[in-house]
Amino acid sequence: MACVACIIARTNSVRLPKKVLKEVFNRSMIEHQIDRLKLCKHIDKIYICTSTTNEDYALKSIAESNAVEFYAGSEDSIIDRMLDVAAIEGADTLLRITGDNIFTDSVYTDMMIGHHYSQNADYTRTEFLPLGVTSEIISVNALARVYEFIPRNETQYLMVYLFQPQLFACNVLIPPLTHQHKDWSLTVDTPEDWERTKLIFDKVGKQTFCYEDILSLDDVSHLPYLNYKNSEMVKMPANLNLYFDSFRLEMDNRVNDANKIEVLRNGFEIEGK
Repeated sequence: MACVACIIARTNSVRLPKKVLKEVFNRSMIEHQIDRLKLCKHIDKIYICTSTTNEDYALKSIAESNAVEFYAGSEDSIIDRMLDVAAIEGADTLLRITGDNIFTDSVYTDMMIGHHYSQNADYTRTEFLPLGVTSEIISVNALARVYEFIPRNETQYLMVYLFQPQLFACNVLIPPLTHQHKDWSLTVDTPEDWERTKLIFDKVGKQTFCYEDILSLDDVSHLPYLNYKNSEMVKMPANLNLYFDSFRLEMDNRVNDANKIEVLRNGFEIEGK
């Protein structure tokens, strides 16, 4: 079995222009993601997956200098890019991480891949962590099934189509209560997010660290711009928008229907549930 990590990234961000190329602690944001993925024991290869537009080829030199693979494919369809990479590598499992999730945690990533294999799942995620800390593990067979019905202009909402326990075998890791902050965001999408990101690196004082380091930092000095407000909107397929609390309710319902795996606090030991 082969698990290939796909960093879904482009350079056309609007609110924070070229955010994946912005530097903090002497590394671009996407390079920090690569560093974290390289810590994972269950990942066989890492790809930067982008589009064929000229400006996105700036990511090719980053891939080369960090000894990871580069693939430029469909401008609009993320699922096409991922299936192309799966075909190139003969992979049966893909990890999807978006380019704005600089703090994706390698410990949770490895746990998800391990349980994805042991449960023979179609789709695995971790819930109740801050946005931007976790990724998605997807079987190529499930992705091929979704390909048959997902509109190509909506593949950025792949999670909504795959995280359907009525249609797919879905695993959900449930973190210990001390890790749960489902109303937080650690993703990078706005100038405020970037200020928070720089502050975290400055306070932690090292290049590679884990989610627990961020929690420890917040215990000492509360971090700014963390909380989602219930009045904030979450984009959904078909031009729909949900208030954040409505989105969380929808996600909680899906968690209830999925196969849940409890993560215990001591040493990230895991227990089936």
